Amino acid sequence: MSPQSINISMRSKKQHIRLWFECLQICQSDPQYSGNLKRSKGFYEEWGNLTTIKFDDWWKDHKYLFDEVMVKEVSKVSHSPNTIVLSIPLNENVSTIIKDVKRIVEQKQSVRLDELGEDQNSRKSKSLGIGKYSFTQKEIKGLFHYQNLEMYKIFLQLGRPPINRNFLMKVRKSFDARVRSQLRRTMVNLPQMSDFERYKTNGDFEDVIRSVRRSIKGVEKTLTNVSKGRFP
Repeated sequence: MSPQSINISMRSKKQHIRLWFECLQICQSDPQYSGNLKRSKGFYEEWGNLTTIKFDDWWKDHKYLFDEVMVKEVSKVSHSPNTIVLSIPLNENVSTIIKDVKRIVEQKQSVRLDELGEDQNSRKSKSLGIGKYSFTQKEIKGLFHYQNLEMYKIFLQLGRPPINRNFLMKVRKSFDARVRSQLRRTMVNLPQMSDFERYKTNGDFEDVIRSVRRSIKGVEKTLTNVSKGRFP
């Protein structure tokens, strides 16, 4: 059988951050990534321990980490702890405005660093590092897909079994049980249960097996990148 070519559309930035979160969660529970995570500990320090927390609960307290970092005109007040809203008079001299903004921002940076419990004297810069987790959605288009990660989770749950007809069938059963999931309709590369009834050998699924192996390796590559502080 030849693999299908349907992919689930993921348009929002939050959906992509969820993928990043889930990849890091897997890395934190897998000893093979412990060395990389130890070296990237500083990068992920603000994320906290993800071992048991659910994404939506984590997101409530951490979405500010992905705020855009730029000076811009705003139409509503931002509640991010790492931004401030200023009223700037347009009839004032620009050089005076810049001096006032610099003074106010530096004061607020000092207050924020104190809130975070950081020693300002040991830092070379008062920069809070906001935006270091930013990325463009274009960066992961065609490189990493939700369905591959979900398939990899099953791969782990089954103890990393051989990628063969039996594995494909178990993945299909798992996705068919998710009544409301898009995976049930659009899972890339995965035959329907009727196909398993018709075809009985690994050879009958050779192209699909090869494709799924590539998908698994692709997820493992992404996990390695994530453990080093990169996504995807």
